[in-house]
Amino acid sequence: MKTFREYLNDCRFEDIWHSIVENFSESEGIRPVYAEYFEKLKELPHKPVKGNIDLSGEPTEYPDGMNGAPDWLIDKKVKTSEKESSKVAATLLYWASLHTYHTSQEHDADLFRYLEIIDSQDGKALCDYMTESMRPKPYRAEIEESLERKEKLFWKDTQACLSSGDWRYTIYILKRKLQYDMGFMRGFADHAGRERDADRMQLCCRLIDGATAHIYPDERRRRMLHVLFKVLDQYITDWGD
Repeated sequence: MKTFREYLNDCRFEDIWHSIVENFSESEGIRPVYAEYFEKLKELPHKPVKGNIDLSGEPTEYPDGMNGAPDWLIDKKVKTSEKESSKVAATLLYWASLHTYHTSQEHDADLFRYLEIIDSQDGKALCDYMTESMRPKPYRAEIEESLERKEKLFWKDTQACLSSGDWRYTIYILKRKLQYDMGFMRGFADHAGRERDADRMQLCCRLIDGATAHIYPDERRRRMLHVLFKVLDQYITDWGD
């Protein structure tokens, strides 16, 4: 299996962009944002991680294993039956920007700069920083529209779980929320221990998968539910930012 980075390196941006427009209906106005993001991701430091990204579903389905900032995902292996590399790269690039078109590296550098200014107690530097942060950014409207569309697409399939009669759907909705938060937590949260929190969220998702495998849980699956709620009881109130 090839990695996320290898798929990006194998393709021209023009071919990836064509697939993004075809599958996700992004507007031509945001093309420069994707082009810059594409180059940034290819230059990220090497970071191999366990697991893989599963693209066995439709491109518009949020891929299983896409549970982190792009810095964390870039060297993950990709499981797919799709033969056309540009379509795979388009799906990866699209969903890697679910929360933002920044990398974790950029986020952390900006946070470090802010904390340095606070520690220095330099009022002018803080004022300059706040003025700069509030200045309108290029393509702001296009970015907001794109992120809003992604968010709606992410939650679209969850609506099918709103029907009554199966207790597992309640737990599945919780899993979707954890999946949504995990990508943010593993790269863009500001607190210490964000990686450990993301790992606990991942553990909860695995417990949910095991516990909900059958509508009538056996003793083993009931123990999984017990551990799930024990983890949530102990940590969920700390999963803020």
